[in-house]
Amino acid sequence: MKYKIITFGCQFNVADNEKVTTVLENLGYQKTTDDNQADLVVVLACSIRQTAIDRIYGLEKKFSKIKKNKPLITALSGCILESDKVKMSKFFDLVFPITDLPKLPSILAKKVLRLPADYSEIHPSYQSSFQAYVPIMMGCNQFCSFCVVPYVRGREVSRSPKNIIKECKHLIARGYKEIILIGQTVNSYKHNQTDFSKLLQQVDAISGHFWLSFSSSHPKFMTDKLIKVMATGEHIIPYLHLPIQSGDNKMLKIMKRFYTVGQYKKIITKIRKAIPGIAVSTDIIVGFPGETKKQFAGTMQLFKDIKFDMAFLSQYSQRSHTKAAELKDNVTKDEKKRREKALNIILKKTALTHNKKLVGLTVEVLVDNYKDGFCFGKTNSYKNIKFASDIDRTGELIFIKITSCYAWGLSGELPKVVVVLGTTASGKTKLAVELAKKYDGEIISADSRQVYQGMDIGTGKDLGEYGKIPYHLIDVVSPKSQFNVADWQKLAFEKVNVILKRGKLPIICGGTGLYISALTEGYNLEIPNSKFQIPKIDLNKLSLKQLLSLLKKIDPETYKVIDQKNRRRVQRALEIFYQTGIPKSEQEDNKKPPYNFLQLGVTFPKDILHQKIDQRLVARINQEGMIDEVKKLRQQGVSWQRLNDFGLEYRWVSNFLQDKISEEELVEGLKNSIHDFAKRQMTWFRKNDDVVWLKQSSPAKTKVKQFLDK
Repeated sequence: MKYKIITFGCQFNVADNEKVTTVLENLGYQKTTDDNQADLVVVLACSIRQTAIDRIYGLEKKFSKIKKNKPLITALSGCILESDKVKMSKFFDLVFPITDLPKLPSILAKKVLRLPADYSEIHPSYQSSFQAYVPIMMGCNQFCSFCVVPYVRGREVSRSPKNIIKECKHLIARGYKEIILIGQTVNSYKHNQTDFSKLLQQVDAISGHFWLSFSSSHPKFMTDKLIKVMATGEHIIPYLHLPIQSGDNKMLKIMKRFYTVGQYKKIITKIRKAIPGIAVSTDIIVGFPGETKKQFAGTMQLFKDIKFDMAFLSQYSQRSHTKAAELKDNVTKDEKKRREKALNIILKKTALTHNKKLVGLTVEVLVDNYKDGFCFGKTNSYKNIKFASDIDRTGELIFIKITSCYAWGLSGELPKVVVVLGTTASGKTKLAVELAKKYDGEIISADSRQVYQGMDIGTGKDLGEYGKIPYHLIDVVSPKSQFNVADWQKLAFEKVNVILKRGKLPIICGGTGLYISALTEGYNLEIPNSKFQIPKIDLNKLSLKQLLSLLKKIDPETYKVIDQKNRRRVQRALEIFYQTGIPKSEQEDNKKPPYNFLQLGVTFPKDILHQKIDQRLVARINQEGMIDEVKKLRQQGVSWQRLNDFGLEYRWVSNFLQDKISEEELVEGLKNSIHDFAKRQMTWFRKNDDVVWLKQSSPAKTKVKQFLDK
């Protein structure tokens, strides 16, 4: 048995759609988009707008045609006025209120399944894999004169905060990126001692990377407490939809909105003061019964004063059972169209003015579609945006730099990140600092040992070189703690985004090739084996035959599919395993990170590099106190074995302090070890075709400028 759901109306019916899906699939129905394949069609109606009702009446002929050729059950639910229900029952087999959804199985399957008796607690099958509407209440107590919701959905009933939070946690754990709390007047939510501001705060406190928003709110319940929660929330996005409906006080009174234009303006002023840059949208009904040209002029003035980012305009259409239906609809259809057009002209100007302020900024974007080499999505202030991308990033939260704008949207590009890499003693830190000063950057260290506290001289932190330039991922953890490439990658992505959000240029600087590749190539390292001990093996000294033999033993699946004549690929597969403890075949495919990288490589000719390494080493031992640094680490409880694991300076000095080698052996042996280390660094870096290698006299600043300007 197959089913199809046809949905009209607002986000409530979208949420209802997901609940209906759950009930039907629990009954064994399979979803189809083909009317002729469906055995059951469920229509979720919207009696708020006459246009939606007219479209439902238009389904009668389609259903009749299908029923002539095959059996078909048609069901109607959603927001339905009694008058519409009577008429539509003539061509729908089943008509039921949405709150009776749990009874649907007994009708369709002739037996009651063990499903929740409470409609609001039916666990929905979400239509999107990254965006979820979470109903927190049903019904409405406001009885606006133009609205049928209280008549078709009843009075307000709020869900338990415990169940709401449980649903949100479940969604976030599944990777959902946007949670939208919905209610007809969502900010009137109240369940025992929990009001909406408290509920919003509790959902915001859930850990994870997600956006949090709500709709639709009512000015009457926009309290100072709620504004404060919105301003201080970690996940609450800077966007508010706050319907006003009219810019005339008399019209608002007739509409039974229970606030004035002046009160609404004060609310917007408070919100914009508390949350600078917040985008505000609204709802307007044009041509409400009795609305004069002068009263409409008040709405036009409101648009000029408030300068909305967006507005949802609707021409008044009479709905039976509402108070407004008793009024004479004396504004002609042509006049309604004229008024709607007049507001759109003002709105287009103010929206463009707002959007121009965003050009040049880097903002977070949720991608919701991909087509013809472009990603489409929305910013965290709900502005439409598109940007070129060679891969589909649908469902991702990423940062995008805004490059241009128009009234109803933005264009952008992936943000740019500079990488300065090189061997030890190559002068990469000095260059990174110069670039950071020139291009307003912040530096992220990509050194596997500089993350450890107290290991300053041996790792060459040279913090004095940074001056006032902010730096990151130096002195992150105790040397007694474990820290691997997956830990660094996670923190590095976080720091890149923080720097971009500040409008600065992220500059990655370091000599640990695996760390840099983990960032630039997007290695999937979600489940690294932190206890894995890296074997002491030099892959460069092995023949291709020996490398293949190792790979066949370690990762037979990769061995079967890899180009066995390509030494570079074979060795890289082994290197990834030896650094992470996870065979390449067991890792998910790498996904290119959402950044444009410029990778600059710096080094010296071999003889000059060795000379610099040797001079620096002697200075560290004789003048800077490297031996005393290792003694201090021992006093702090760092074991000899742990120091040995850190390699190079810490291994050799530890052996010296344990009287295993002489001072002369320390110096000469360590020189040779660092020479070999620099060679291994270059071997890794040379495999990366994206690195632009610079001679010391090359204009690195010019290359960065060209990269940033293009």
